[in-house]
Amino acid sequence: MLARAWPYLGSRGTAVAIHGGVPEPPHDPLAADSRVSARGRVWRIAARTLHADCEAIRLRVVSASNTPSTRTLLRPFDRVVPLAPRSDPRIVTERAWGGRVFSALARSRAFGSVGSAASARIDILPFQFEPALAVLRHGSARVLIADEVGLGKTIQAGLLLAELSADSVSFRGLILAPAALVSQWTGELRERFRLDINKVDAGWLSTQSRNLPPDVNPWSLPGCYVASIDLVKRPEVLRPLEDVTWDVVVADEAHGAAIGTARLAAAHAIASRARRVVLMTATPPDGDPAQLAALLGIGALDDSIVQFRRSRADVGLPSRRRSVLLHVRLTAAERRMHRLLDRYTTRVWNEAATNPDSRGMLTATLLRKRALSSAASLGYSVQRRIALLAGAEPSDNTQLLLPLGEEDAIADDIADSALGGNGLADAPTERALLARLEKLALAAARFESKISVLVRLLRRARQPAIVFTEYRDTLARIDMALREAGHAPALLHGGMSARERADIVRLFNDRDSLLLATDAAAEGLNLHRRCRLLIHFELPWTPGRLEQRTGRVDRLGQVRTVHEVVLVARDTAERLVLVPLLRRVRAAAEAGARQNPALLAIKESMVASGVIAGEEIQVPADRTPAAAFHRLAAEATVEAERARLQRRAFAMPSTDARAVVAAGNRGGSVRLLVEVLLRNASGQPQHSELVLLETDEGWHGDRRGRAVREFLAGLLDRRWAAVVDAAERHSAPRLRTARARQAAVIGALQHRDRAILLGLPSAARRLVQAGLFDNRALKTIEHQRRAAALMMEDADVRSDRDAEDLQVECEIKLVAVRLGRHR
Repeated sequence: MLARAWPYLGSRGTAVAIHGGVPEPPHDPLAADSRVSARGRVWRIAARTLHADCEAIRLRVVSASNTPSTRTLLRPFDRVVPLAPRSDPRIVTERAWGGRVFSALARSRAFGSVGSAASARIDILPFQFEPALAVLRHGSARVLIADEVGLGKTIQAGLLLAELSADSVSFRGLILAPAALVSQWTGELRERFRLDINKVDAGWLSTQSRNLPPDVNPWSLPGCYVASIDLVKRPEVLRPLEDVTWDVVVADEAHGAAIGTARLAAAHAIASRARRVVLMTATPPDGDPAQLAALLGIGALDDSIVQFRRSRADVGLPSRRRSVLLHVRLTAAERRMHRLLDRYTTRVWNEAATNPDSRGMLTATLLRKRALSSAASLGYSVQRRIALLAGAEPSDNTQLLLPLGEEDAIADDIADSALGGNGLADAPTERALLARLEKLALAAARFESKISVLVRLLRRARQPAIVFTEYRDTLARIDMALREAGHAPALLHGGMSARERADIVRLFNDRDSLLLATDAAAEGLNLHRRCRLLIHFELPWTPGRLEQRTGRVDRLGQVRTVHEVVLVARDTAERLVLVPLLRRVRAAAEAGARQNPALLAIKESMVASGVIAGEEIQVPADRTPAAAFHRLAAEATVEAERARLQRRAFAMPSTDARAVVAAGNRGGSVRLLVEVLLRNASGQPQHSELVLLETDEGWHGDRRGRAVREFLAGLLDRRWAAVVDAAERHSAPRLRTARARQAAVIGALQHRDRAILLGLPSAARRLVQAGLFDNRALKTIEHQRRAAALMMEDADVRSDRDAEDLQVECEIKLVAVRLGRHR
């Protein structure tokens, strides 16, 4: 018997145990892929999970829209009735035979495939499969997705979440995101992947605490949760989160969890309780080794992290962005203001450089940035500094973070602690300079050149546009001028709640034509479907923030050329220092894949030294080892092609799973297409592929139905053992690969499980002294004991499930038979 392996796509696999003889219906009427009737519909069983007093059965069906839908029912509470198996092959036309073969080919999958991609509402792009393949097929427990802005990191995480949630009814997943992105994450996962998402906020937690028994941790229930990192960092919220072992934790905008912040502590504490960790950022701190090490260490339990860092050039996507530097000629009043400010801030900087208290550098930097943003903004800041130096009480109690407060969230308003830094040793001279500067700023604010240019630009553009600025009061100044010119812009700034921001974004995407936004409000938002014109009112002092802005419209799904306009004030530091820095960043991007990622990680303090002190901006060397950048391009390309085939199969009329026979009108050889299928102990498919076999028995050419059936029955009686043997031999190399990959994946998960258990606080061993007036300490220890016991019980369940996954059987199924030759 001749045989050859049919090209298969995907994977899922492990050990081999061949069934000989003529194929028979499964003995278990509720085995995986069996047909059942439940709730008035016909389904196929996808998976079964036994519990102490019930059984969870996941059912699947192809809906009227040709997309697969699933439902989980509980026996015996739901009645699931087995239907008689259809075992007799169907005699079909040549065209129907081809359709059945195509459907079987699309359904085949190698171990670790991303089966959820075919039914997801996404454009299938191979590179987006790579992180999921690293986790599912190669056992990577921690992954960093640090792709360029706009390459669909949410989709990449969603593919993994969808696949893991489909594999287990007890799945627990957690997404940590900035507060402004929680609604966006929730909507994306629901709409694109049809995931049932719990959007967590204070109201949700309050509702759960009322509805659940007091000893039930709301986070312990199976499901997928999306929460703000700033919510979960609160101690009362974080404590119950640490009592749960997560199947996967995703941390979006992970660069925000910087050293010394509560965000980093919370993210690491939660990720250290997760079997898999996915970190996401478009701006990793490559120029700061300590910050980069902190980022890469989130969730580390004596294991390594796999990094994916890809640019548009890396993944073969052309950049369609046109950038224009629009130089703005300043008025005489504006030039006088900048000249005096340059002299004042240089003196403050130089004196602060020799002073142990370097807060004066921050003040000088802030005033220069405010002047480049708006004369009115500078005037307000100078007035406030004069008041603070005169002894006014600060309006905030914010502790100053140095250098330059870059570790925390982006702010679009000004703290008094930043304006009240040390000034000149000669106080009378400083007061005189500031008074003069205040008058010049107020004079310059009567007619601001950039605002005038912006009004004319928007009048000519006649299309939806986004205008970015760094400061909230500059935003208000622009808004007032544009309304006077007849525009009605929508506003996004950091003072809004997450709900208010979501409402503004929805209105802009639906109908508004002009959006004014600060960096604090727009980070991570998707605005590309409505807009392609983006205007920078001033240049940010960090290149990474510039890319974050542009990424709001220059991202996957943008079908038009993006137009980026940068307003640059002539004869200022913006023209002399910031523009050359911008050109260095863009030249590196045009040269190809991230030649020096540290360009995007340049700190504001470095730029300030260049602007105020005239020092050359030194770009740190790229310290990230090239070996850390992972690529699975070849596997991802195969996986993407399989997903495309499966989508086409969904669009075809559905047929039953019986084997089909096409009989030729001429005699000739007999070819059999069989499926080699590996299932674990719970019946879930782990790996499948097709093998095409050709027998040495000839077909006589009698196409009558009875003759075809008799011939086929006799052939299978005589040769089925040989069919099984040939299919097994030709699948053996791929089955060995699948077995090795599955062992590696389960081994990595078991390593994480052991490390998680070792990291649990040993509450039982603590010496505790009861309080004189209450037993709170004893109650806390008892709670910790119970939580640790539940986590150990969960670990035992997972260990049993892993053992089931390793116990697989090989099933050989007849898919299609082709008799003789066809005209």
